Amino acid sequence: MSQKSLPEFFTPRSENTPKRRRSKSSPSSDEKKRPKKQILSGSMGSKGKVGELSVDELKALFSNLIDSKGLATKQDLASTNAEIASLKKENSELRKKVDNLHDRLNVYDRTMRKNNLIFGGIEHRSGDFSVVVTDFIREVLQIEEGVQIGRAFPLGKQGLNRRPILAEFVRGEDVNRIMAKVACLKGTSFFVHRDYSQEDRIIRSKLAFIKKEIVKHKKDAATSFRRGALVVNDIPLVWVVDKGLQTANGEDGVRVMMEKLSLDLSDIVERLRLDGDARDRSMQRQSE
Repeated sequence: MSQKSLPEFFTPRSENTPKRRRSKSSPSSDEKKRPKKQILSGSMGSKGKVGELSVDELKALFSNLIDSKGLATKQDLASTNAEIASLKKENSELRKKVDNLHDRLNVYDRTMRKNNLIFGGIEHRSGDFSVVVTDFIREVLQIEEGVQIGRAFPLGKQGLNRRPILAEFVRGEDVNRIMAKVACLKGTSFFVHRDYSQEDRIIRSKLAFIKKEIVKHKKDAATSFRRGALVVNDIPLVWVVDKGLQTANGEDGVRVMMEKLSLDLSDIVERLRLDGDARDRSMQRQSE
């Protein structure tokens, strides 16, 4: 292999030989200072192109795609939020109206039942039940004054000789006179009590359970029912559906019993409240 001298590897260059330029030149100092986002936005205006589409055409394509897929836009979400807020307000107003109507119906129901009494333990057969009740009042309760009964009828299944009898009295004073004598029935198979509404019966059953617990742990406590309230040592206690045990003055009944009797009823009251919530949900499902 022949050896060549070093000058033979270089192309001779004269003054007229043009200079070779670099294929990739560095960006100018101004371009270096411009942010990339600005460079892109500057090079892609509404008339610029992305591939074969202009920016306007691409925006229109995305808009049509959103419409075809049914995707929510900001305007749609804002409108939906406004509708939800309106429905919540309407629902709150309807709830207040329903609660008000419920309270009015309860007042009406109590008014209709206030002169009713239920007599139990009386053996009877089909016949005039007003006469059966009148005889019981005179012979057992020893009330000689005549009472006025609008109508009387048996409750429960037919065929039983001791079905309770509901009597509707014309005068309230007759009801009061009878209730003043029912203490003599203690220890017998007879009973007389007022015709309470379903809600009142539920409330009284809760108060009766609380009374049982109080008597169980505090035998010296004086307890009695008076006008729908459980009176404990001269403190009237009531059951409020959405609050639980309260005093007649609106105080927390659990706290008052803890202070006055050193008796903690919190677990019992909470259990009774949960039982009431479950019953309400069950009744709501049945109504649906």
